[in-house]
Amino acid sequence: MTLACACTQALAQANASAAAASDAPSQPQAQAGAAVDAPADASTAAESDPSSDRDLRWSGTASGAVLAASGSRDLDDADARFSAAARVRSELRAGAWRGLLEAVAGNKRLGYDDASPLRQAFAEYTAGPLQLRAGRQIVAWGRADRLNPTDNLSPRNMRALVSDIDEDRIGADLISARLQWHDRWSLTALHVPRLPASVLPGSLWKPLPGVRGERLRAAGATGALRLDYAGAGIDASLSVIDGYSTLPAFARAALPRLSQARVRVVGADFSASLGERWGLRGEFAATRFDGPPPPGLGDQRYAVLALERHFDGGWLGLAQYVRRRAERSREPAPLPAPLLRANRAIWFQSQRDSEGLYLGLNRAPLEGDLSGDIGVLQSLDGHGRAWFANLEYRLDDRWSLLARLQHFDGPADSDLGALRKDRLGLLELRRSWGWQR
Repeated sequence: MTLACACTQALAQANASAAAASDAPSQPQAQAGAAVDAPADASTAAESDPSSDRDLRWSGTASGAVLAASGSRDLDDADARFSAAARVRSELRAGAWRGLLEAVAGNKRLGYDDASPLRQAFAEYTAGPLQLRAGRQIVAWGRADRLNPTDNLSPRNMRALVSDIDEDRIGADLISARLQWHDRWSLTALHVPRLPASVLPGSLWKPLPGVRGERLRAAGATGALRLDYAGAGIDASLSVIDGYSTLPAFARAALPRLSQARVRVVGADFSASLGERWGLRGEFAATRFDGPPPPGLGDQRYAVLALERHFDGGWLGLAQYVRRRAERSREPAPLPAPLLRANRAIWFQSQRDSEGLYLGLNRAPLEGDLSGDIGVLQSLDGHGRAWFANLEYRLDDRWSLLARLQHFDGPADSDLGALRKDRLGLLELRRSWGWQR
């Protein structure tokens, strides 16, 4: 599932977040997705007025939704399901202080039960060029669209049925510091005591007797540094992560179980303007295991290069070239063959070399009645294709209709064919409320 997982984990990856409100200043604005600090259901009525002279400002939003899905995300060919979900977000500002809380609730039929309902809960203090933040946060890095090699601190609940794929992100408890200098440069440092692992579809291990696949948190700490430059016509960053991966893998044990491997990731990304209509952006990340890799896995390199074109009406079209290169482990693999295949699928190493072309059409979120994106990922090595659509139609200031469609096609033993049971259609009717004082 080399390219497939990149498509589904992120049918994503994604993450339109404002630079001032998150540790991910680099996400493209035209990308449809829940903002890291500002979910897509946030009402404009609840936005705080930055020009207000009041010392204390509070804003809050809430939303309720009913959903109908053609199946699940458990790779199990499940029947259609209907259910409801609720979300709340609250923000308090007082001088240099800011606090934010975001929670989501849903039942087991939506796959929400495998992740904490508390997505974010942090306190932030800003003193001149220094910003400190502590608590549960969502960190989304990367400037490419949907496929983000440098986004390695964002665990996901891959079982969750959500109309916006970025709403499956899981917050991590961490401490961050961001230093801004000379207007264009900033340095961000993160310390994550125990990074959560992504929640995988249960069907990967439930059919296998004795295999354990419980929720995981890393055995030790993870640290990260990111240097950003924001200039006239070009933005770029360099990043380093030393710690644990959000992607679990089956490890050596008497009874095979999931665990998180130690990794070191060096990444870079950029976006450049080529006039008023055209742009270029890309990302690269090299992942090396710190110690022996899990069975069947090896170090990997992952790159994305995109050419984009802006159109009238807020539309953005783009073409992205995707390339992965995985080094196979030379160590003996004591795990059963199904678990070795699962390791390679989870880590996008089903094929040692894989290339793909991603074509996307995006509409900037919350501009006009219609927003969202449509994309097609075509493998260049004959292993199939995937297409998806995430759309939102705003009926009025409070009501929205959201839809998500995804379809995978390819030989059963190929990257994209492995996800054929994750074909899905989902429709959601959402009602939001907003307050501020």
